[in-house]
Parts: sequence; structure tokens; C-alpha cells
Amino acid sequence: MNTVRLDAILHDPLTTTPSLVLDFNRINRTYDTFLREFPGSEIFYAVKANASTDVMRLVVHKGGGLEIASLAELERSLEVGACGEQIICSNPIKNPVFLQRMADAGVYAMVVDSTFEVEKVARYAPGSRVYVRLSVDNHGSVLPLAGKFGVSGADALDLFQQARHLGLEPIGLSFHVGSQCLKVQNWVNAIRTCGEVWKQAIAQGFGLHFLDIGGGFPAGHYHDASIPTIEEIGRAVMQSVRDFIPHPNPRLILEPGRGLVGESGRLLVTVVGKARRGDEMWLYLDAGVFNGLMETYEGFPPVVRHLDPNADDRQIAHYTLAGPSCDSCDVIARGFEMPETHIGDRLVFLDTGAYTNEYAVPFNGFPIPMVVPLHAQTTMD
Repeated sequence: MNTVRLDAILHDPLTTTPSLVLDFNRINRTYDTFLREFPGSEIFYAVKANASTDVMRLVVHKGGGLEIASLAELERSLEVGACGEQIICSNPIKNPVFLQRMADAGVYAMVVDSTFEVEKVARYAPGSRVYVRLSVDNHGSVLPLAGKFGVSGADALDLFQQARHLGLEPIGLSFHVGSQCLKVQNWVNAIRTCGEVWKQAIAQGFGLHFLDIGGGFPAGHYHDASIPTIEEIGRAVMQSVRDFIPHPNPRLILEPGRGLVGESGRLLVTVVGKARRGDEMWLYLDAGVFNGLMETYEGFPPVVRHLDPNADDRQIAHYTLAGPSCDSCDVIARGFEMPETHIGDRLVFLDTGAYTNEYAVPFNGFPIPMVVPLHAQTTMD
């Protein structure tokens, strides 16, 4: 991270904390990297990662699509200029009002993964295109998503049959390898499974053409070599599509959320309290798990940098990092190693462009981070 280009923001006394700085140039470059490394694919940005209208407009203006999960996300997608053909819904749980509104808006397709959902879609959005979400291995992801969604291959074929019988149009398959997936092989295994189901669907008379490989693309490889890059994942995915999918040119859909916007974000915070509790030294920040750092509570290890340019000259210490609220669950990390830190010091959390403000609430009245957009030539390489 080049802190020199951020000095004007970080050290300006008018810049309040917590603030979430978003680098739109990085988002733009990452978008182009996805298209380059997944040739012929289409990006449908997972809006839930960061529903900033500026981010959504960037995707739409570049010709991409939006993946939505709710009525509110649908309305916002239409507001930023997306047409129905640029929108898909990969949330397996949709209420009737949402389904009717998607049908009215001409949303391209929506996912199903239960007989009840197929019945609901057929009733409230008749004639819709549908794709089935398979349950796949999530081991190796920081936040596994298996269990709540997805079906077996055999069940997927039954859902295709049911959907066709009820007047829907089955078009393909989808899966999700888990959030912040660190195993490239997960995509390979999932695509192999899709290929097996696809072949059986062909035998039953279905003309599938749509393969949605979901999200799970990780952020942070630029500072952690153990995290797979877009290039590594792209090579494995494209080879797997050629090897396993029995279609000469399937419509390949990517749903990057964190993978597109995660690395664009820097969450700036201030140390507002300090205490010794037994053998532990605690630092209290003006952002915690409720107002910006909920993902640390879910098991995502924070990546933190001290903003004092002379911090490296300080003695290394171990801290418990906590938020400002009066809830004892508001703990960000324990045993965190960093230079000696004092009240009033500023810290920056890296890779916070996704699931930061989207998860945040002003619990206890503490504000959610103010968004500071960086455009033009200002970057955070």
C-alpha cells in the first residue's frame, strides 16, 4: 500500500473516522482482469458485497450485469441503469412480491434449489428462466456457505423436470465454492460435478447453456502469496469448462463480489481507548464488529497497518482489538501483533471494500464508516 498518496486523506484533520476509502480505479482494473483471465465470460457483480450505486454504475457502464438477492437490490439496479437482461437473482429464497417485480422488470434468470421454490416461481413469475444451484465442496473457504443452499445432482435433475412441467425454462446450473475460497481445486471439482449433471440433463432432453460459477473469489493476494490470484483461478476454471462441460460455448457467468471490490477498500479508524485486562493489553477502536468489522467476528483475519510512518521503530506488542460499543462480543482480534500503539493513533484495515458498510449498523449510536471515494489518478496501489 502506498501511504504517500493517501496522506491528504489520512492526516487531514477534517477526515473523520471511521472512514471507508474506496479506490474505483482498482475496481476498474480488477474488472478488466476478470474479463482477461476468463475469456468469453460475463460478470454479474454480486451487489450484496457493496451496494454503492457508484460501484454498480461502474459495472453497468462497462457492460456487466448485476446479481441481486432482494427487492431493494432490484430497485437499486434499475435506478443505476441496468436493464432486465443485465440482472440475475442467485438467492434461492425469494418472496412473492420480489418474484412479481422481477417478472415485471424482465430479469434474465433466477436460481432455484427446492421443489417449493420452483412452485413459487412458477406461480408468481410464470415462464421465467431458472437455473439450479448445486451443493459443492466448500472446504478451504474462510466462510463456508454449504448447508443452507444447494442440491445434489439427482435432485437438480428432478427440479429441471418439475420446472419444465410447470412452464418454466431450465437453462443451466450454478454453485458457490464458499466466501474467500483459498482452494483453486474447489472450482475444478464443482465444474466437474456440473458436467456430470449436464450430461444427464442432455439425455433427458434439456438444452442447457448457462453455467454460473458464483463468487468466492478471494481478496488479498497482493499482500499474501498463499491466496490464489484471479489469474490462477481463471486458468483452472477455463480448462475445467473445456474438459467437463458438454457444450461448445456455454454462457459462463461470474459473480465476483469480494473478488471485485474487496481490495479497493481501506477502513480508517482511530484508537479511542486502551486498557490492561489481566495479562492482555486492549485497544478500543472507533469501528468494531457492529459498525464495520462484522467479518472479523465470522472468522476473517483482519489485515491491519499502523499509519504512523515511524511505527516500525516502535517496540512490537500484542493487543486485543475491540470496538467502541458496550457489548462484550465486540472483539475484532486477540493476540494481534503490531507496533506499540497509543490512544489517538490511526490504523488502516486492508481489503475492506466488501461486506463492511453492508453489514454495519449504528449500534449504541456509533456511526457506520463514511465512504470516501477515490477516482481519477488517485490510487492505493
